[in-house]
Amino acid sequence: MIGLLSIDFDYFIDASSQERDLYFPDGLDEIPPDKLKLLWEDRYAKYPKLRQLGVIQEYYFLKRYLQSLDIPKANYYKADNHKSIRKIIERIPRNLPLKIVNIDFHHDYYHYYSGENYYNCGNWLRRVLEERPEAKVKWIRREDSQLYSLEGIFPFAHTTELKSLLKDKFDYVFICRSPEWSPPHLSNKFEELTWSVGRGKIA
Repeated sequence: MIGLLSIDFDYFIDASSQERDLYFPDGLDEIPPDKLKLLWEDRYAKYPKLRQLGVIQEYYFLKRYLQSLDIPKANYYKADNHKSIRKIIERIPRNLPLKIVNIDFHHDYYHYYSGENYYNCGNWLRRVLEERPEAKVKWIRREDSQLYSLEGIFPFAHTTELKSLLKDKFDYVFICRSPEWSPPHLSNKFEELTWSVGRGKIA
């Protein structure tokens, strides 16, 4: 079975669901960078406490875990938007069994869209499962993540235990920033995480 570890940086932000709703810009897919910059500046001005947000302790566990991985550089992908995971998935032959472990504040098994939004950051997992219905999925979520999808409760395995990923083997790693849901002052933490892949264990 081919293992794909999918990581959305928004999982690691030390903010509750209510704080995200209050402090963060209204979530939209792929806001133009100049507009998004202004939206975040407005939020920082309106809610100074936003600048105090850091990352949860699980961030440091995952950073060490990524350093221990031994995967080819060609099998690692870094992106801004989660929909870019398709670039990895399309490289995996459809006749091979696939398991996706998604570390994410959101389950990404949302809405149907057509046209330009056919494949986006909120529905990429749904699209993958439409194309590969035999794929296995495990979502590693936060305690207060939204569990509901169009069909009710998220219909696949999910857990709040990050260390459960130690039971899986991965051939590919995908990491995205999700700038609409990740405060800019934490960008250095995102870069540290992406730098960690395959760097060897911490001394």
